[in-house]
Amino acid sequence: MRVSAHTGSGHRVVGANAGGLRYLDSSSGCLVRICSPEEDPALWDRYLAGALNGYRHYGVQDALDVEALADGRSTSLFLVAIDPDGSVVAGLRAHGPHATADDLPGFHPWIGTAGEAGLRASVDAKVPHGIAESKGGWSTRTVPRRPELGALVARGVVHVTWLLDVRYGFGVSPLHQLESYRSSGARQDPGIPAVSYPDERYTTVPVWWDLSDLSAATPAQRDLIAVERAQLLEARRS
Repeated sequence: MRVSAHTGSGHRVVGANAGGLRYLDSSSGCLVRICSPEEDPALWDRYLAGALNGYRHYGVQDALDVEALADGRSTSLFLVAIDPDGSVVAGLRAHGPHATADDLPGFHPWIGTAGEAGLRASVDAKVPHGIAESKGGWSTRTVPRRPELGALVARGVVHVTWLLDVRYGFGVSPLHQLESYRSSGARQDPGIPAVSYPDERYTTVPVWWDLSDLSAATPAQRDLIAVERAQLLEARRS
């Protein structure tokens, strides 16, 4: 049965029965769950704990701002991958839809830079079609399937954008991670200069997923997106 649920952020999202939606990632063997923080507060806490550990490893934990995120009100949906042993091994969160560039936390690093006007114009052009931002992607460093988990998170952006019923997914990516996001159809916003974010060690660019055109995704990722979306549709009907 398809229902709509209100999140603490005030956004209306596509959901299912309590506990959210789920699908099996055949490449990693993980069960993937997608829900709002209010649907499963304990699972939300596990997502935050994993994200904090991942961000701490790279010394950028201040960019996560766990205290501000803890109540879940700024998150519309989150996704976690659960290992067969029950461990949460990857995740991301999303919020939207957004009406202006200033509503997008990922836009803020460009404020006051040479790319601000161009990125603002890019956002404004897409707002009528709907924009959701995905952030806080992470995967554990303690399992041997890191490439599969990275690909899972990249596909997850497509799934949460679709579930939020918008056309465009927005995110920011350091250059070293760009190929992973490109694998699921992301395109770098052309002509927007990179910024140093979250600190001077990283060169970061804005990226977009256009759900009406995922032709840039790799064939393997496109196939998995289709298989997983079918599972999500079936779960939403049940």
